[in-house]
Amino acid sequence: MSGRLKGLTGLPGPGGVLRLLVCVAAVLIATLLWFEGLFHSPLMDPRRQTERKFVSNYVRANTPDSEKERLLADSYWRRYRDVREDAYWGENGPMGIWGPRDHYRQHGRKEGRIFRPVTEAPDPEAEKTLARAYWDRYPNVRGSPIWGENSDLGILGPRDHFIHIGRFLGLTWGPPAPPADGK
Repeated sequence: MSGRLKGLTGLPGPGGVLRLLVCVAAVLIATLLWFEGLFHSPLMDPRRQTERKFVSNYVRANTPDSEKERLLADSYWRRYRDVREDAYWGENGPMGIWGPRDHYRQHGRKEGRIFRPVTEAPDPEAEKTLARAYWDRYPNVRGSPIWGENSDLGILGPRDHFIHIGRFLGLTWGPPAPPADGK
């Protein structure tokens, strides 16, 4: 028997058998530890899979609709030229349509900026008349870089100002007042 062991271990006698047993034990222990790690790894742990599914569902449920986000981003960029032209939050910035939301959360809310869609006019011709009447009543709005005549909102500026600011200040929205002489 020692001849067979000598061929396997390269050493004669009981020292060779001991080395063989140590090698076999080491391989068995390593294999058991590997399986232990495999079965307790995130790949095999059902709790991890449940957590992953929970996080995935949470993100999906709380991610704003991209079409709605596009509308909000376009509205914010139309109101605030400085944000639109910004290298980070702007139209060409790395954040894309998520830039305005991030800007609003970090700075805009504290600055009193508006993160709502711009209300489109149902009738553009009537809107021109209403806008001019509002600008005539409130010259400070006419000169505003956000809601004024030269703003990016154009004739939508006065309605936007009234909806988000003017009505809370008691300003008047509507057609121009009739002439005082009654004509």
